[in-house]
Amino acid sequence: MQIEVIDPDPDIDTRLFTSSIDRVFLGEQKQGEYVNVIFMKRDELRAMKRKYFNLDLYTDVIAFNLNDPGKPIEGEIYLCLEQIKENAIDFKTEMQTELHRVLIHGCLHLCGYEDNSIELKAIMTNKEDQYLSQIDMGTS
Repeated sequence: MQIEVIDPDPDIDTRLFTSSIDRVFLGEQKQGEYVNVIFMKRDELRAMKRKYFNLDLYTDVIAFNLNDPGKPIEGEIYLCLEQIKENAIDFKTEMQTELHRVLIHGCLHLCGYEDNSIELKAIMTNKEDQYLSQIDMGTS
């Protein structure tokens, strides 16, 4: 699978992104063609949320499946580092951990998971925890 990380912050070690994405797809038994991970500014991602989801709010991640049903996943995951840093403070967790949680969340959306109810959100959170526990982030 081809994975490209576009416009990351220079302080972010993106080497783990490939293994994190591969781990989710393997665990969910999904085949991937390509995934682009695109970093955007807070207001840019908010504008996308408004345009594509009709919700005017800040968000940390948006994911789009671009493939036809039944075909290997072709997708884009848009991340907002500003929001992820704020989340890390709010949730009292390491920024790198929160970054990977949000990346995994986007991957789960590409795999077909939704989070538009309390029950579905709980399933996704459990999956995020499962995959986070399998990633060795070292001390970075």
